[in-house]
Amino acid sequence: MADGFISNENGNIKISEEVVVRISAISAREVEGVAALGTPSASFSELWGKKSQTKGVKAELTDGSAEVDIHISVRLGHKICDVARKVQESVRFALESYVGLCGVTVNVFVDSVCAEKADADKLAVEETEEAPEEKPTE
Repeated sequence: MADGFISNENGNIKISEEVVVRISAISAREVEGVAALGTPSASFSELWGKKSQTKGVKAELTDGSAEVDIHISVRLGHKICDVARKVQESVRFALESYVGLCGVTVNVFVDSVCAEKADADKLAVEETEEAPEEKPTE
C-alpha cells in the first residue's frame, strides 16, 4: 500500500483516512460499556445540536497499516481496562476485515466515566458552560 493505494491486477484502490475513522468510531461505539466517544468537552457546533459521529477518533495510514487514537467515556459499572481492550480488539478486527489493513495499532484514551448514557451527553455540555455569576444581594 504505497502512498495510501492498494494495487491489484485491476488497478489501484485508495481508502481515505476518513473511512478508517468512521469504521473505527462505529466499532468502538458497539462495545458494551462505551458511553461516548471523544473528550468530555463540547465544541461550539455540538452546543447547538450538531454532534460529530467521529469525535475523538483520529487515524493515520502508512504502507498498509494504521494507527488509530480513540478517546472514550466508560459507563460506570464496567471494568475500564476490559472496555478499553475490547475497543482495541473490535476496531482492529473491523479494520482488518473491512479495509484489509495489516498491523493495526489502536490506542485508547479513557477520558471520563459516566453513570448513565445520558450523562455522557450532559457531561460534554456541562463542562463547557461557564459558572453563573453571583449577584450581590440587596
